Amino acid sequence: MNTKTKALTPTQLTTLKTKLLTALYECSEVSEDITLAMPEGTDELEQSIADYTNSHNLRFKNRNAILAKKIKKSLKKFELGEYGLCNECGEWIRYERLLARPMAEECIMCKEESERGENRSHSVSSTFQQNVALFG
Repeated sequence: MNTKTKALTPTQLTTLKTKLLTALYECSEVSEDITLAMPEGTDELEQSIADYTNSHNLRFKNRNAILAKKIKKSLKKFELGEYGLCNECGEWIRYERLLARPMAEECIMCKEESERGENRSHSVSSTFQQNVALFG
């Protein structure tokens, strides 16, 4: 483990845990407020609007469920004493990064590296698809 990046202080941990708990509460509050419209006896236009709204609400609800799962995973790391450690390299994630994104699981160096890898594989995939389109 790198000694350049220090472990989080108790005050920092308290601040981050409070942010996580607040975000989890907000996720559950918003998800509870989302309801699906089920209009009866409506014309096609009203039905289309209801379908569009329902689709949007379901996507939003799914996004909140995924976020809540990430938050719970981070809270579990608190219990295990592992919160703030990078999943890839085992280094401490900087406080500033965690303050901006308390659910972060990778330090900025590892996250940037994984994104570069994603961009390279996306670029290769895109080039392959273009060649298939050109040459059949």
